[in-house]
Amino acid sequence: MRLFRKTIESVVQAGDYSEAQLERGFTQLGRLGTIIDVLYALMIFRVFLMLPRPEVDNFGADELVDVLKASYMNYLAMFVGLVLILIYWGQSNLMFGNMIRTDGKHSVLSLLQAFCLMIYLYFVRLDVQFDGAVITLQVESVSLALAGFFSIASWYYAIKNNMLSPAIELEEKQNVYLKLMPEPIVSVLSFPFAYFGPDIWTISWLMLIPVGMILKRFRTKLVKEEVTNQ
Repeated sequence: MRLFRKTIESVVQAGDYSEAQLERGFTQLGRLGTIIDVLYALMIFRVFLMLPRPEVDNFGADELVDVLKASYMNYLAMFVGLVLILIYWGQSNLMFGNMIRTDGKHSVLSLLQAFCLMIYLYFVRLDVQFDGAVITLQVESVSLALAGFFSIASWYYAIKNNMLSPAIELEEKQNVYLKLMPEPIVSVLSFPFAYFGPDIWTISWLMLIPVGMILKRFRTKLVKEEVTNQ
């Protein structure tokens, strides 16, 4: 709390906002973070609800092994979904951890990201039920791409409207941008792979590795250029 008070005082001294505005924005940020965390927890819970259940899928103990063997591709789809949800949750925590306040527009952008991820999970469920129909895979790609772009937009908005802690340096801001970019980029690239079936579409997400490496090299290049310019 003492650190927050010092941050408030430094921003107030800069003359951009009043102390009341900053404290109100800080309170709103805490409430928004709680709502976002609850939504992510519900999404993770929904992933596990996709596992075969006797009362829903009508199978008994004698059929359990056969059901589990027949559902192995469903497990892969659920695993990818869980990993992506956790990645986006981590990114959300990264952004919120660097912020000191929020406002209505930023809150809307953050909630839209969570809403897109909920749509993604809904179509993961349809993907499982309809054996990887092309339209379900495509909507998954689109919803994940939108979630990523909303995330980038919320970070851009936070920077432009002085919502970050004054302790955050330019290099850290750029690092967050680069950490937010791989998922929406790969989401767009994965879209045409839906035509080749769920297996190829799922494998296409391995593009996260080279895309992440390229962005990391780009970041290293930016840092070297900044050092040279100094």
